[in-house]
Amino acid sequence: MTVWAVILLAGLGSYLFRISMVLLAERVPLPATVERASGFVAPAAFAALAATGIATAAAGTDLTQAVPLLAAAAVAVIAVRHTGRPYLAVVAGMPTLWLLTWAVGAS
Repeated sequence: MTVWAVILLAGLGSYLFRISMVLLAERVPLPATVERASGFVAPAAFAALAATGIATAAAGTDLTQAVPLLAAAAVAVIAVRHTGRPYLAVVAGMPTLWLLTWAVGAS
């Protein structure tokens, strides 16, 4: 078996596994608790991605360079918790990041 055949078979198997879950979810009713919990999957995935990105960026820097990232994340979380509007994470967090990054760089 060649390398390309293995790659194609692995890709096909992965695709079939993923599509089977979509097709199965359409035909099999889920319990109410699973339906309610499924609404939290996307926000949790995005939060995990954001936390990983912030931790990776802050890990390679000293404290003065990590403060703008951590403060912007805190401001974003507070804005969303206070208003319940997810888009305010960007509206509040990005200007905080820019201003604090400028302030740290200006000093």
